[in-house]
Amino acid sequence: MGYLDARPACPYTDVLTIGRRATMAGHLVVIGGVAAGPKLAAKARRDDPELEITLVTAEGMISYAGCGTPYYLGGTFRDRDKLIVREVDDFGKKNRVTMLTEHRATSIDRAAKTVEVVDLKTDEVKTLEYTKLAICTGASSFVPPLEGLPAEGVFALRTVTDALAIDDYLNSQNGRRVVVVGGGYIGLELAEQFHQRQLEVTVVELAPQVMPRFDTTVALAVRRELESMGIEVLLETRVTGVEADHRGRVTGVRTSQGLLAADLVILAIGVRPNTQLAADAGLTLGRSGAIATDPTMRTSDPDIYAAGDCAECLDRVTGQPTWVPLGSTANKMGRTAAINICGGHDEFPGIVGTSLVRVGTLNVGGTGQTQAQLEAAGYQFDSVLIPAAERPTYMPGTGEVTLILHAEHGSRRVLGAQAYGTGAVDKRIDVIATALSAGMTVDDLAQLDLGYAPPFAPAMDVVITAANVLRHKLDGTTKSVMPEALRDELAEGTRIQLIDVRELDEWQQGRLAGAQLVPLGTLPDHCDNLEDCQIVVYCARGGRAASAFRVIRRAGHENVCYLEGGTTAWTGDLEK
Repeated sequence: MGYLDARPACPYTDVLTIGRRATMAGHLVVIGGVAAGPKLAAKARRDDPELEITLVTAEGMISYAGCGTPYYLGGTFRDRDKLIVREVDDFGKKNRVTMLTEHRATSIDRAAKTVEVVDLKTDEVKTLEYTKLAICTGASSFVPPLEGLPAEGVFALRTVTDALAIDDYLNSQNGRRVVVVGGGYIGLELAEQFHQRQLEVTVVELAPQVMPRFDTTVALAVRRELESMGIEVLLETRVTGVEADHRGRVTGVRTSQGLLAADLVILAIGVRPNTQLAADAGLTLGRSGAIATDPTMRTSDPDIYAAGDCAECLDRVTGQPTWVPLGSTANKMGRTAAINICGGHDEFPGIVGTSLVRVGTLNVGGTGQTQAQLEAAGYQFDSVLIPAAERPTYMPGTGEVTLILHAEHGSRRVLGAQAYGTGAVDKRIDVIATALSAGMTVDDLAQLDLGYAPPFAPAMDVVITAANVLRHKLDGTTKSVMPEALRDELAEGTRIQLIDVRELDEWQQGRLAGAQLVPLGTLPDHCDNLEDCQIVVYCARGGRAASAFRVIRRAGHENVCYLEGGTTAWTGDLEK
């Protein structure tokens, strides 16, 4: 591979210089071997067959399926080899990349254009010269300084090695009680999978809701799903330490609500970008703490690029820098960096923050900004919540999708969406992610020519329906209230007349406490008897209530609105 001191019998000396070669292509050093690093190296090889490439990673494996580890632990699949996407030797040979696995990059000398690495097996120090350098160091699990750590049986999950260690520990113990600290994506995936493994699971979350990055309505639906599965959920609960027996094995978790017995503890509190190497080299870090890059993935040093979970990028909705570590984003960043390193031109435009997770029978997804994020940023916007069948209801196995859609006043630009249900949430979220990337308005969204056939989708998909309803709200022709907002108003004692416009049989199955039954067909005859206060009308999903809103408004009542999502999306108890 063009080593200066190329001696096949003994290719490394105490300090090895790599990278000086006669060709003009130069030497690319890639630090990191999970997603962005291998993607970058493979693309660079395709774009420049003459380029010398060396990949450095502290781990013994590359390109593993980190996002699949919860499903391995839960028994969805049990073949450990399936977690390895590419074997080290195979990748190196096919792409003609020198693979320095189990080597840690310890420093970068930007002036000399060298990287110092240490062989973790022998402690041998090696120096690599580079023409271009790519930092793809990823992110690491955040482990707080809890009292009682370290303790056997307390793990964080980030790598395949972590997953195998957790699996081996479970297989060697008789314990059945698992405490998952953190109610985000990884924590809930693990909770679901440990439950599938017939273990007793408790989720502990510091925030007032699980899935803090989602709107409250979605989080409440997810919490109900967890509890229906038998998973205990403790919110607004702080973990203060762990307890262990005389062997050093964990026996419990100390929290602000008391001691939780535990045979296994998973810390799923989040991750932090691995930026120490870059920071020590004087590279600029962004506001998020990740490495600042331009759209070509170049850092503050023109010969150094960054990609993957260690790199910051642009939020295409807000126009502000952001950091959202995802394997899909890492691969796109790596590809862009490789194209530019090899003399081409490509730009990574940023992300809209699209994510998916499954919890029990619920599929959950989001893209763009949440209600809380929009409020914090000062946006003027409206929202709708639409429950709908994913296909015509006569089709067997049809699931439900509840969609929340946000759009800006004035510009009418789509700002974000979230969805949950037993149906195909991913399809709807991906459509709206595309709309966000294109800067589309709700008017554009409502006119999309989406595919229709009964086995796949209804004639009016929930995306189209939500866009149309939101157009009415932005136009001022309708007025509605989100479930959590109404729940809060009722809890505060606000005087509200609740009108249920469903039929008697629906009413008898469950209704909002204190509601009056006035079926939609009879509503015009009762408008003169409505109270002089705020009126909220509701039905099962929202369609009839929207019609009732117009009837009451035409009768001269101005202080009226309808409940988004009706009883289907109501997050409180129903009275019978």
